Amino acid sequence: MNAPRAASRHRYLVAEPGYYRPVFVAGKAFPVARSNFFQLMEFPNSWHDPRLRLINGKWLFVGVHEGIDITAERGTPVLSMTLGIVERVGWSFYGGTRVGVRGTDGRYYFYAHLAAVAPGIVPGARVQAGTYLGRVGNTGYGTDPGHRDEFAPHLHFGIQAANSGPWVNPYPLLVALYSATVRSDERAQSAIDRLAVSGKRRAWEHAIARWSLGLSPW
Repeated sequence: MNAPRAASRHRYLVAEPGYYRPVFVAGKAFPVARSNFFQLMEFPNSWHDPRLRLINGKWLFVGVHEGIDITAERGTPVLSMTLGIVERVGWSFYGGTRVGVRGTDGRYYFYAHLAAVAPGIVPGARVQAGTYLGRVGNTGYGTDPGHRDEFAPHLHFGIQAANSGPWVNPYPLLVALYSATVRSDERAQSAIDRLAVSGKRRAWEHAIARWSLGLSPW
């Protein structure tokens, strides 16, 4: 997050747009960062929705959706849900630019359609819950790396059981993590707002640093 600034015509203090630190529940974090400004964020339960593809001029059923799509603005930070080791980074036809993390629980955590991968996120890298992995995008559905704009920006998030087992529905876990994140962010913002109105700049700056992820919007 950029350095705080004071509003020129008001007594209260106004922070630059930025993102809240991740909130942890049982060692896990919601995989898309929330912001301190107006933000699009939605993730209806799309688990096992039918998937159709246009093949030789015909729409054909090719399978079901084995993950949850989290819609957010392009450039929104994507965070690791769990502690683990980066297993895959790079391009796939459907997933676009993606990162795969092998969690310490043995499960595979899949983050797809990224606009960019964060520095240092390479195969073999160790990550914590909340580690910055990349940015939300809409890459994929093309053979050329970087192909994009076939759909709206979102994160496709999936969890595969250990030992290459079946993909499991992450929706209940996402709902629980997001609910906890919203409650925590609202408490943090209320505290920041009270300090802003009081004009206590040092305490306000300290509060912003405490709750800020340290990444600005693109």
